[in-house]
Amino acid sequence: MFWVGQFGVVDGKAQEESPWVGLFPDTGRARTEETVDLFVVVEPALPGSEDYCRDLSQAIGKQFRERRLSLTGGILRALKAAHENLRDWNRRSLKQHQVAAGVSCLALRGGAAATREAYLGQVGPAAAVLLSGDSLVRLEPRLPDAVEPIGLHEEFWPDFSRHEIQEGDRLLLLSKGLASTFSDEELAEALRPHPEDTLPVLYGRAKEMRHCAAILVAALAEAAA
Repeated sequence: MFWVGQFGVVDGKAQEESPWVGLFPDTGRARTEETVDLFVVVEPALPGSEDYCRDLSQAIGKQFRERRLSLTGGILRALKAAHENLRDWNRRSLKQHQVAAGVSCLALRGGAAATREAYLGQVGPAAAVLLSGDSLVRLEPRLPDAVEPIGLHEEFWPDFSRHEIQEGDRLLLLSKGLASTFSDEELAEALRPHPEDTLPVLYGRAKEMRHCAAILVAALAEAAA
């Protein structure tokens, strides 16, 4: 069983639904091995970009669903469309009014399976963490064309990674600023318990920030769920 939880902080206040988070479950069919759920965390990268983040996450979700492609192809298409929307705005705006954002897009395939394929596409600023067994890995865009936010430059290319999420694993998408407040040891300690106990630990740091968000995907044993 897969458990999903999230929170957002907007202007220093916790919100159940925030502009930085997009949850797009696959509701069009019964849960099968071909079910694909999409999770998005958007992070404003320039002053004034905050007002565009909700529309940006919704546009990414809509574009991803419009055509059946490979999961990486769907993420790429959605991010390119979002990038072009921001580029169009910036071409018509003064430099001080330009907007840009970092994005983490997680496509999770296999709704009825004990193990699910996870495809993560990131454009900076962005952060994610995978805890699998005793191994914790931070996931951030590292390709030269992926470290700059969408909307600013003519070309970009997301940093993609593929993971198999099995029982006991945790995959966390979060704002880069929030991720930087935790050491690897602190993240591992926060992620190991039941996920309902993890989010309050993350929020303990998040409440000190003006804007941030987190989405936690946890693979639970049936008894634990």
